[in-house]
Amino acid sequence: MLWLIVAIIIILVVVNNRKKVEAEKRYRAMEAEILQKLGFPYWRIIPYSDEFVTVKSRQALEKYDDIKFFKENEGKLQHAEAVIKRKNEVAKLLKAFLNDNDYKSQPQYNRIEKEIDAVLNNAREFRVSINYISSAGKHLGEKELTFTQHSIDKFKKDPSLLMGKGEYNKYLKEQQKEALSQKHQQYYEKVNKIIDYANKSRDILVIKDYQSQLDNLMAQLFDRTVNSIKKIKSTDSEEWDIIGDFISHIKSEIEKIVSKNQRILDYYKSSDFAKIKDTCEVLMSSQREFNEYINEKVQSISTLFGTRIVRNETVNDDENNYIRPYKKTITPFTAEVSSTVFASAENSPLEYIVKNFYPNKKMYPEQIQKLYLLVQELETLREAKQIIENYKAEYQQYLGDVPSFIMEEDEAGFYARLGFANIDESVLVVEYKFAYTSGGGMAQRSFTVPMTEETIAELIKTLESKLTASAFAKEQRSLMTKKLREFIKNRDNFTCCSCGNSTYAEPNLLLEIDHIIPVAKGGCTEESNLQTLCWKCNRAKSDKIIN
Repeated sequence: MLWLIVAIIIILVVVNNRKKVEAEKRYRAMEAEILQKLGFPYWRIIPYSDEFVTVKSRQALEKYDDIKFFKENEGKLQHAEAVIKRKNEVAKLLKAFLNDNDYKSQPQYNRIEKEIDAVLNNAREFRVSINYISSAGKHLGEKELTFTQHSIDKFKKDPSLLMGKGEYNKYLKEQQKEALSQKHQQYYEKVNKIIDYANKSRDILVIKDYQSQLDNLMAQLFDRTVNSIKKIKSTDSEEWDIIGDFISHIKSEIEKIVSKNQRILDYYKSSDFAKIKDTCEVLMSSQREFNEYINEKVQSISTLFGTRIVRNETVNDDENNYIRPYKKTITPFTAEVSSTVFASAENSPLEYIVKNFYPNKKMYPEQIQKLYLLVQELETLREAKQIIENYKAEYQQYLGDVPSFIMEEDEAGFYARLGFANIDESVLVVEYKFAYTSGGGMAQRSFTVPMTEETIAELIKTLESKLTASAFAKEQRSLMTKKLREFIKNRDNFTCCSCGNSTYAEPNLLLEIDHIIPVAKGGCTEESNLQTLCWKCNRAKSDKIIN
């Protein structure tokens, strides 16, 4: 009987062992499957301690802290941050798995949870194990330092915690220098935004005076800010507020100009202006040819003297490229010269006009001829301007209610859009300009030489004096003066010698003085070679000889 009991016990033990083995196999299979899903080679992927430090005295053990660890181990701050980041990623993955997985109903799942809890415990912090080991190799004590991301951030935000006194002072100077540099860049960027806005806005300004105002504001901006910003040596200087207020003022003034300009453009797009334009289109038909003729003369003025110099000018040239350039179109017939030439040109303007605008002596005969013609054309345009004003007065009854801001700000542009010829005062005041700009763009000086009838006569004499004797004899002729023009008109009874029309029949008739034999073909400016023609006949005749 005893042997039977023993046999049963043996059988039960064997069966139970087999069940344990099978259960362990199933657990290992489940564990392997979970580790694969998690991407782990094994559970102990995160050690409990991340760094180990050995000290040789109890006092050193007691005093050892986080500051000492990071001071003694350069680069460990970044390493610790990287380890914490990795631990956080692992912890996030494991927590997500615990929250949602298909293994919770499996037998022995609690063993999986215990493994995960152990990993999560190791992943809470960056740990440094400090061990006190005697010179004989005996382990006499230990302590643990732990760090979270918050601990790391404390040192990152204040690196001085890990610095010695000398290193800290150097750090402070570098921080102050960096802060000042950032302040400079911050204000340079404020200036750059205004420059970008001005560059973008300049091309859409419909009124020349607005462009001049904009150029003037930008010159003030460069003059009062760029060099001033460079000179400020501290971040708490009161000058920052002064410069900031000035930048805001310039920005506000530019915005006012752009706003006024947009208001004018909006009116020209309106139905009210379209009605006025349609009305004037019908009335203008009889004057359109006259207006086209005058506009042609206005356009040709710039070709009648000197060398036309038009280019984009950068107001400021910043060697460090902190400031973007503001480009403006300089006045036609402008010579940008050095300070030395500028001073000399002020004392002898005609001499330097010849040097800068008449550099080719071979062109003198042609240029002298153009200067003679210039006097005549300017006088014709002055008379035409009055005729155009008379036409405008006649049109007032058809214009309706034109907004006052249009007539105040853009009267010339308004009439030009209706088809009237536009003779701006600047066209009648022809002038040469000399300008000097310092290397940094801060100092700017200029002066102009208006081409009055007397000045043109002096310029002609200067050019003629530089010709050879034979060339001088060939080019010498009398200047068409205002007095001579009036004499010829009176002589011809203010009547066109070609068609017979006169100012008596047509009060707004534009009469011009014509060389019967054109100057270009050897004709002289003398009474016998001059006649009165209306603008239509003069336009048709051009430079032909008509008997």
